[in-house]
Amino acid sequence: MAKRRLKKGRVAFAMFVVAGTIVFADNVRRDLFPPKQSGIIVSGSFKSDNAQNSPTSGEDALILGNDGTRPTTAFDGVQNLGFSELSIPSSRLSTGALVLIDNAHPAGEIVYSGMTDLNNCKNEYYTLMSDSVLLNEEAAQALNQMMTDYYNTTGLNDFIVYGTTGTYTGSGSLCPEYFPESVLGNTMDLAINGYDSVLTYDGKDEEGWIIDNCTKYGFIVRYPENKEDITSQDYCPWHLRYVGNVHAAIMAEKNFCLEEYIDFLKDYTFDKAFCYNLNGVNYEIYSVESMGDSTPARVPVSGNYTISGNNSDRYIITTVK
Repeated sequence: MAKRRLKKGRVAFAMFVVAGTIVFADNVRRDLFPPKQSGIIVSGSFKSDNAQNSPTSGEDALILGNDGTRPTTAFDGVQNLGFSELSIPSSRLSTGALVLIDNAHPAGEIVYSGMTDLNNCKNEYYTLMSDSVLLNEEAAQALNQMMTDYYNTTGLNDFIVYGTTGTYTGSGSLCPEYFPESVLGNTMDLAINGYDSVLTYDGKDEEGWIIDNCTKYGFIVRYPENKEDITSQDYCPWHLRYVGNVHAAIMAEKNFCLEEYIDFLKDYTFDKAFCYNLNGVNYEIYSVESMGDSTPARVPVSGNYTISGNNSDRYIITTVK
């Protein structure tokens, strides 16, 4: 008996017909029995079938924690993905790098943390007036770098840190005025070690390098020239305050004193943040109006942010993009 041979053309045609029949039958099934929706639905915010049982605030909310703040997982929409909402206690209004403390805005309760004794960490490019000089750790690191660069530029190491949290202002003081903001632990008063005596620092001559460059290290001249009508203080080149690199850079660029900068930031919110690039790093800065005992605010889930009160009516949030 002769062997039957399969014809490849007929086999291919048959397979094509079978495949088409399966697709047609599946489409008919979908029309007659539409699938039930489930899973994540995007409609302004992320939700799931059991979203109504998921906590978004209160005691059951996700607690991330950040210096006494209380975050939740309440999101307003896709545009806020990567942010969480936290609750800022009113005690934070008088703490932070940008707190304004003067006679009209007295200091709240100060709890020192992150402080270091300069005697234990200073370099050889400046001296101290007393045996124990406390300064914020971040400010101390910036001070060391600034004084190193000052020496490398001028060949001088003649600065004295005359005071930080407790500056002597009695008879014969080279810094005759004590400023209430010194309680923060991030200010310093400078003097000059002369040939045969200690001199008041006037911001001139080669020592003027510090005034011209301090913002590169996160310091500002707290009471600058030509701002007396705003600060209510005469020019004090010897009184520096640490506010952090990005804030110091913005203030220098815009020729702002601290009062002007705080007022400037009131116009920027989470939805319209102030954007700034410093050394290749993108920052967004925005303010949140205080709501009393507890103020809700959005912050990055990543934790790359800082919060400072202004000691009046707002919190200033600085984020790293």
